[in-house]
Amino acid sequence: MKIGTIAPLSYTPGQLEYFQFLRGGVGADYHQGPRFYRFPEGTVRMTWEAYDFDECSPNSVTLYSDSPNRGITWSAPQVCMADIAGGVFSGPALRLRGSMTALMLLARTRHAIVVDEKRRVATAGSDYFQASTRIVLRRSADGGRTFDPGSEIPYREITGGKSLPGVGFYGAVDDLLQLQSGRVLAAFMYLDPERSDPARGLQHYTVACLLSDDEGRTWQRGGEITARTPRGAMEVQIAETAPDSLFCLFRTKGGYLYQTASLDGGRTWIPSAPSPLPSPESMARMIRLASGSLLVVWNNVSSVTQQPRHPLAAVLSRDGGRTWGQPKMIADETGLHQLSNHGLIQLDNGCILLGISHYRHVRPMTSDLDVALFDEAWLLEGHDPLRPEPGQEREDKR
Repeated sequence: MKIGTIAPLSYTPGQLEYFQFLRGGVGADYHQGPRFYRFPEGTVRMTWEAYDFDECSPNSVTLYSDSPNRGITWSAPQVCMADIAGGVFSGPALRLRGSMTALMLLARTRHAIVVDEKRRVATAGSDYFQASTRIVLRRSADGGRTFDPGSEIPYREITGGKSLPGVGFYGAVDDLLQLQSGRVLAAFMYLDPERSDPARGLQHYTVACLLSDDEGRTWQRGGEITARTPRGAMEVQIAETAPDSLFCLFRTKGGYLYQTASLDGGRTWIPSAPSPLPSPESMARMIRLASGSLLVVWNNVSSVTQQPRHPLAAVLSRDGGRTWGQPKMIADETGLHQLSNHGLIQLDNGCILLGISHYRHVRPMTSDLDVALFDEAWLLEGHDPLRPEPGQEREDKR
């Protein structure tokens, strides 16, 4: 199956390079939610969801493309996973340090939506109180090339025994990382029945951490992360800044990214509070760079709604999230167009790959997949980012 052809990208140390990776409407209306994984021999894999009509569409599949040369050339996208009857798969993968063992956490969610195929729009969105999610842990012994069928993690281990009436559990896997101690931490957001009001349709999300000290064979429930904002805590990003010291940022409806911290490897978390980073209700991504600095990419504008999801900016912290530098612009948009739902990885040559979901608010709506390449030198010194006009990206790079 050949969904499309990916033209070569380029990386110039000290500069920002920005490309349209795959156009919406090629293979699917929407391409969104990129994640990266690096195999032991260095090949980089990007996976993302492709679907028509709506992000809760039952026809969603996971696509992948591989790069053997640090993000320059990429294979034609192929279907990685599809389970239409059982629900949509999504989730991160993690190769354990110094090992060929890799873990993959999948959230499989069944939604009920109504679509108008002629107009290619959803006419009735998902009622999340009626959506049902299952969490599956899969294990690899060959560095992530192949995985076993997996085993389900009972949702009550995540929620602490709480259950949504009729469906049990609706949620997602937010983050998966290994600490210096070897502990594996998995963070989940879930629709909290004790903090939500289904009768009024008011959602409230809580984040729970599961901790494993035996490479994912058994899990213990760590601390919860909460926020006193409408809809609560969503889409957390966690980084270890010192042994067992964790810093966390997450999405809220409070006009800022909120933050919290743990000093015991995720067993407990301090009360959350607004960070200095203004944000709409939109995902942020955070990774710890090889230098020890924290990198955050997010929509740098304050809003208590989900709009605007632009501009897309990057910022560094050299002190574990206590203070932040000057944000650097990666790309901008206008109106209801979006630059969001992105993924991050730093490679062994220092290059940072950023995958971006680029929504176009036209009828029918589509979402491109864009990719930016840059490094810490650009973040610290940098040059004015130059973003080509749509359709010019390839010609400029040939």
